[in-house]
Amino acid sequence: MSLLFRLAGAVFAVTLTGCALQSNGMADYYKQVAAERQVQNQAMASRIQTQPLPLDTTIKLGQTAMVTVNVPAEGSEPATQARLFAGCDSAQLAMEYRRAKDWSSAYVLPADPARNMNQQLCQAVRDSSWRQLPGDSEDVLLLDPGTLATTNARRAIWAGIDYGRIRLDENEGKPYDRQLERVEIDCTAHQASTRLVYRLNGQTLLPPSVQAIDSALDKEQRARLMGAVCAEPVNLAQLATPVSRKKSPPNMLTPEVPAPLLAEVSALPQGQPTHTLSHLQFTYNASSPMVPLALINDSPLDLYLQPGPARGLWRQQATGALGSSQRVSIRWRGLIELAATSSTQRSDKTSQPSTLTHIELEGDWQTLKPGSDIAYSNSYTTTTGKAFEQDFECSVGESFPAAQKVASLRGMARNVTCAADNGLKTKNVYLYLEAYDLFVETADSSMLLVQVNTLKAAE
Repeated sequence: MSLLFRLAGAVFAVTLTGCALQSNGMADYYKQVAAERQVQNQAMASRIQTQPLPLDTTIKLGQTAMVTVNVPAEGSEPATQARLFAGCDSAQLAMEYRRAKDWSSAYVLPADPARNMNQQLCQAVRDSSWRQLPGDSEDVLLLDPGTLATTNARRAIWAGIDYGRIRLDENEGKPYDRQLERVEIDCTAHQASTRLVYRLNGQTLLPPSVQAIDSALDKEQRARLMGAVCAEPVNLAQLATPVSRKKSPPNMLTPEVPAPLLAEVSALPQGQPTHTLSHLQFTYNASSPMVPLALINDSPLDLYLQPGPARGLWRQQATGALGSSQRVSIRWRGLIELAATSSTQRSDKTSQPSTLTHIELEGDWQTLKPGSDIAYSNSYTTTTGKAFEQDFECSVGESFPAAQKVASLRGMARNVTCAADNGLKTKNVYLYLEAYDLFVETADSSMLLVQVNTLKAAE
């Protein structure tokens, strides 16, 4: 499995290939990797310092000024790209760059070379102030008058689109809700072209795509932008300031549940829901018992809910889930996953290594009486045709008002803890919401991973 974690402010991916790795061996391995990357980072920093900075393409995001630098080949090292990040409320300068197969994590440059470059970048965007052009679309047209450059009838400015609905990257399926572009305009010829593109998801800047990204501006948006930029520049500063807004989840296909399984689960016992939910907001913490430094703290997770293809089924779309930025699943009462797909799924691969074929229940699953013991068993078939089962024994806790968790929730709730009979000592804790007949996972633990979800809001 893959476990994402933050270490010293950067995000890494670690692959856990077995349970027998010794802590001392892993510590030595990570020390060696860190030493090698330190040498690589220092060499790249030296190469960047010999290059002129393209300050005319500097962009400001919050209190950070950023620029992309094309780094030419040097000796046996190939040409590459690097991005510099200057903290305009500090003297720090960080960089990241494209390696052979991936994009590096952030590296903070030493103070001496960083100070001068930091000042250059922040000075280049000292008047930065994002504005929005008026319009009635859910997608808002943005521009930054502080980055406008004028040469006779030619203009260059940072502009972009703030989407009303989160989108998924065409190549890697990563979510983003803004695309910002350095647009060059010929006011005489009424033509515009895009020089540079960045994509962001909230406050997170996406790594550059290997393939060139097309402009997000359609014909009407491009015409509006040219009209505004080619007019009196002083008017641009009078435009409205963008406001943060709630974004809709990306459009994703709903996974298909096989007809025999759909017929079977439709006959399973259900509660008596009196209300429904459309959106749950969480933060989650995750850690690995095998890798003590592998940590995620207070990471956001959104769960968008819709009725599934049959009574008692929910369509759940998770945004920000661990290991998959976007995931859609069909679940019986929110508990048992029947089918799923994710944004990281390749078109020629199934998202699941096995298929659920049968569910067996024991105990009173209709009323979930407090203090009772219940159980369920899932039967699966792998892609190679091998059959296996997973058995879970569950205990139902005492009832309490659901509003104790989130004020907007109705009815009563109880914690349900389910433990699997397997070698990983898997245990899941759910918050059962009686008024919605919905199980909401609040903890998932095993020998490999411990994740705790804290419910923050419900709609």
